[in-house]
Amino acid sequence: MSGVPFGAFGFKVEIETESGAKGCFQEVSGLSVQVNVTDLVEGGVNHTTHKLIGNASYSNITLKRGLCDGTMFDWISKVVNYTGGGLKRMSGTIKILDDSGKPVKTYTFKNAIPVKWDGPALSVMQDAIATESLELAHEGLTQTDAK
Repeated sequence: MSGVPFGAFGFKVEIETESGAKGCFQEVSGLSVQVNVTDLVEGGVNHTTHKLIGNASYSNITLKRGLCDGTMFDWISKVVNYTGGGLKRMSGTIKILDDSGKPVKTYTFKNAIPVKWDGPALSVMQDAIATESLELAHEGLTQTDAK
């Protein structure tokens, strides 16, 4: 282990879609896991409270990119207009890349569904790229290191 931290600017996102498409994103946030703890007070033991390990909860992952097609909006539209049967959950990876473009860490999320889409903020007073973001709720996050 070199002890040199990885940059936050080199990453690749791959989502398993029906078409096998991959998206380019300018920002990823929400890589977070929390273990819930329940306090247990034992009668006669006044000097401590026992901490019982509960279930894990995962933050939603937010993907942000320049607005270029309707793919992200199309995905959440399928959820909004869901009438039962056939809603496909998707899994994916977020890979942190070293300076040569090789993955050094991979975060894998599973069974994701879109829960929020934000469209571009439009203003004649700005000279900026129109961006969109998609928030994904998922059922788990794992990390693997490159070997």
